[in-house]
Amino acid sequence: MTKLSLQGLWQTVGARGGAEFMVLPDRRVSYGDLVRSIRQWLTCFDAHGVQPGDRIVIRTADEETMVAAFVGALLDGVVPVPLTADTPDARAAAVSANVEAALFLSDIAPADDALAGTTRVLSLSTRSAPAKNSWFGRGRPRDGALGDDYPPAIREPRLLSDEHDLAYVLFTSGTTLSPSGVMISRGNLFANLATLSRLFGYDQRSRIFNDMILAHADGIVQGPLLAAANGCTVVRAGGFQLSRLEEWLGTVRRERATHVITVPTVWSLIDRFAEHDDYFDAPECGALLSVAAKLPDALWRRLESRFSRPVFNQYGLTETVASALYAGPQPEMGVFGTVGRPVDCEARIDPDASDQRQGELHLRGANVFAGYWRNPDRTAATFVTDGWMKTGDLARFRDDGSYEILGRLKTVIMTGGFLIRPDEIDEAMLRHPAVQESATVGIADELFDEVPVTAVVCREPIDEATLTAHARSLLEPHKVPKRIITVDAIPYGDSGKAQIGPLREQMLAAMALLDGDPTVGDGANVVDLVMAVACDVFRVKPDRLSTRTGAGDVPGWDSFSQLTLLMAVEEALDIRVPASRVAAIRTLGDVVRIAKELKR
Repeated sequence: MTKLSLQGLWQTVGARGGAEFMVLPDRRVSYGDLVRSIRQWLTCFDAHGVQPGDRIVIRTADEETMVAAFVGALLDGVVPVPLTADTPDARAAAVSANVEAALFLSDIAPADDALAGTTRVLSLSTRSAPAKNSWFGRGRPRDGALGDDYPPAIREPRLLSDEHDLAYVLFTSGTTLSPSGVMISRGNLFANLATLSRLFGYDQRSRIFNDMILAHADGIVQGPLLAAANGCTVVRAGGFQLSRLEEWLGTVRRERATHVITVPTVWSLIDRFAEHDDYFDAPECGALLSVAAKLPDALWRRLESRFSRPVFNQYGLTETVASALYAGPQPEMGVFGTVGRPVDCEARIDPDASDQRQGELHLRGANVFAGYWRNPDRTAATFVTDGWMKTGDLARFRDDGSYEILGRLKTVIMTGGFLIRPDEIDEAMLRHPAVQESATVGIADELFDEVPVTAVVCREPIDEATLTAHARSLLEPHKVPKRIITVDAIPYGDSGKAQIGPLREQMLAAMALLDGDPTVGDGANVVDLVMAVACDVFRVKPDRLSTRTGAGDVPGWDSFSQLTLLMAVEEALDIRVPASRVAAIRTLGDVVRIAKELKR
C-alpha cells in the first residue's frame, strides 16, 4: 500500500462505486451510498458554518450515520468526536463543552437543556427508536438521518494535507466533569492503517467482520476506516449478544468474512457456547484477530485447534490509534503467549528500571499520539523527556524480541478490553446525596480480566439497587460497577488516598458474602430462587421482575450479566445448564423452565 492521505482515501472511496462498503443487519451500504452521505454532511457543515479544525460531537445508534459523519468530517478537515449512543447527557455535555463543539449530533436531544448555550444541537431524524445497547456493538441502523434539509454538496471535501493536524478525538477516560480526550493526528491514523493493511493482507477483496463499538478505537479504526482505506467491505452484525450467538457467528460464514476481529471476552464466549466448529471454514477466512487485551494462552490454543485458523493477538491503546505490538504466525510478529513485537514502531523497557528486562513498557513511533486534549499535565506525565510514551503496563522483554505483559502499573481497570478510570465511577457515585465517600477498585474476573467494584460510605441507609440505578444514569453500561457495597469506612493511607490492596481484600470478602446465597426463604421454589438471584445480579427491586422479563426490560441485562445469572442459578440449585441451552434464553421464564427440567 502506498502512503495514505486524505486525498488517497477519497480517491479510493470514490472509485469503488457500487461495491459493498458496509453490510448491516437490514441493509447493504455501497461506496456510492457513502459518497452521497459524505456530500450531504458537507452541506450540513457549510449550513452551520463548521470550519476545518472545528469539532463535532456524534452520539448516535445509527451506524451508517456515525460512519458517514465521521469519515465526512475527517475528509473535510473537521474533527469528529464520537460517543456511544448511551453516553449520559451529563458526560456528553461535558465532552461537548470541553472541545467547544461547533455541532452536537444526537438521535435524541439532551434533556434539561444540558447543552444550552454551549453548542448547536442537531437532532438526527429517525424512523424507529434506537435499538437496545449491547456490549460490543450498537443497534440497528436507520435511514435518513439528515432528512431532505441537506442535499448533497457540489463541492469536494477539503482534503487538507498536514499530517500533524487532528484527525479525531476519542474520550475514553477522565471524569464526567473533567473528561480526557486522546488526540489522534492524520499522520498517526494513516501510519497505523498502513501497518494493519500490510500485516494482515487487506485489499479490495477483503471482508472484515468487526462488530465492536464504533465510538471506540478498535471498532472505528479496524472496521470502517480500515475498509475505506483498502476499498473493501466491513461486516456489522448488530452487536454481540449471547442469545444471538449462532446467528451472529452465522453472519461470518454467510458474508464470507476474510478477517474476524473481536476481543478476548467474546472469543471466550464463542469457545464456551458456540455449538459448531465450521463458522470460519470458508477458504477465504484467513485470520482470527483478538484485540484490546491479552488473549489467554489456553484460549488461544483452543481457538486454533477447534477452528483450524491462525489466531493473532494485537496489543495497543487508544493512544496508539489501534495496535502497536503483534503476536501470531507471521515473521514480523512475536511468538505465541506474548503480546508480540512492535511493528512499524519501537518498544522498550523503562531505562530507569532496576531490571532492564522487566519494567514499564514504553512506545514510540508514527502511530503514537502527541497528547491529551487540553490536558498538558496528563500529557507531560505520559511522556518521558526523550519522547517515549509510558503505557502504564508492566512488561517483560524476551530473548526472541517479544514482550509479555505482567500487569498494570496504574489504577485504571481493564474490563472486557475497555479501560476504566476508577475516579470517573467515584465522581458519579458522589453525586448521589446519600453517598459521602466512594472508592473503586478492579477485581480479577475470569471472563473480563477485571471488573470494577465500588465501596461507598453513606450518610443514610440506602439499598444497592438504588445506588446502581444512580450509577446507570451517569455512566456508560460497561462502567457501572459489578457491585456497589456499603461499608462503615474506606481504608486510607497517609496521603489521603484509598489503599488499593486493603480495599480490594475488603471488597472480595464482602462479595463472597453477597454472592454466596440469594436472599430467599427456606423451601423456596425455583421461581422464587431465580427471581431472587436475578434481583441480585441485575440489582433491581423485585417489583421490576417477572417470568416475562427479558433483556430489553431490565437495565444491565446483557450477554455477560445473563451468564452471571445462569452461573448463580446453577450454584444455588446444584445444576449445570448445557451450553446448547444458554443461547436460547430470552426471559427469566426460560431460566425457570430450564432449571425445573434439570432439577427433576
